[in-house]
Amino acid sequence: MKHILIEIYRQKKRCLNAALLLLVVNIAVYAVNYGYLDSSVNEARQKWHELRRRVSVAERGDVSVVYRQALADLEKLSALIPLKRQFPSVLGDILDAAASSNVVIGTVTYKPQVVKNEDLLAYSINMSVSGSYAAVKSFLADLQKNREMVVIEGVALSNRDPFEENVSMNVNLTVYLREGA
Repeated sequence: MKHILIEIYRQKKRCLNAALLLLVVNIAVYAVNYGYLDSSVNEARQKWHELRRRVSVAERGDVSVVYRQALADLEKLSALIPLKRQFPSVLGDILDAAASSNVVIGTVTYKPQVVKNEDLLAYSINMSVSGSYAAVKSFLADLQKNREMVVIEGVALSNRDPFEENVSMNVNLTVYLREGA
């Protein structure tokens, strides 16, 4: 039996040495992971939980302070919403953004709707544009940067010819406007 094991070792010396080396490396990695790293991870996790606890306590604050901050935020939001009479200017800004992005404007339709329990109008705008992918992407970026309350509700892209870079995009927008003088 001993003779057979020596013969196997002689024939498979490289494989057995490689397996032994991998076993030693595996044991070393296991020892480092559970001996050193596991304690470090647990310490970091405890610090993180403590910081989260401190932040949550600090965020609670006084209810009146939170209420006043919410009112101030609502006033800022209300200031971003243009008046109803400024709709042509807002629509003009959107069309100017399309022209400056070098897209070709197709159909543009809009439909006003009254927002219930608010002093607001919501204009749903559907428009189609076409151009290069970079131009269409630039137009979308310009829409997102618009300072008025323009919300991109949906986007549909299509390209009929795979050999030509001409992307068609249908975009659904909602523009919020305040009633009043």
